[in-house]
Amino acid sequence: MTKMNDFRSVNEFEKSLIVNGLSKISQKSDAFIMKIQNRLYISFNTTSSKSQNPSIYLISTDHHDLIEKLLVDFQITSVGLYFGFIEKDNFRLSLEGAEFLVNNEDFFKGKMLVINNKGEKSILYGNDIKMEEVLKFPTNLRKGDILVIYNSQNELCAITRSLVGKKDLTRLNSGDKIALNLVDKGYYLRKKQ
Repeated sequence: MTKMNDFRSVNEFEKSLIVNGLSKISQKSDAFIMKIQNRLYISFNTTSSKSQNPSIYLISTDHHDLIEKLLVDFQITSVGLYFGFIEKDNFRLSLEGAEFLVNNEDFFKGKMLVINNKGEKSILYGNDIKMEEVLKFPTNLRKGDILVIYNSQNELCAITRSLVGKKDLTRLNSGDKIALNLVDKGYYLRKKQ
């Protein structure tokens, strides 16, 4: 049975974890969190037999007061946009969160990679990205960059971490890995229910 405080606004420590996680993507993280800090909520899933990581949700500005009123009488487990989760004091951005940031905050400017059909199939099976699967690289690619991956139809497929920088691309073979898969759309089909 869930407890009343299993869904609540994030506290200052949790907010700092989110800022730290987002700062690895963009320098805009502090300003972004200041703008949305009252819209971030955390959910602890205590009904599962397995230990679950706390989930972070972003609610719309119109729903903040309503959520606070509902929390008095109801047990809420999730509401709004699934923004990510906290694992071992690290914030991990979700695909939904990444798409929100791309569409609303321009967090990933210059950090988008486009893959071909073979690459899309591969990444949806949980694999990393190989050189031969890339149609378009970011202009300022750096090793360690967090990248959003799009297919040729401009659909978000994954979030990855670059294993190479722009200067490394000329010396790589077609089968060399260039990005580590962090989360992809296929995860939802592969995870245990």
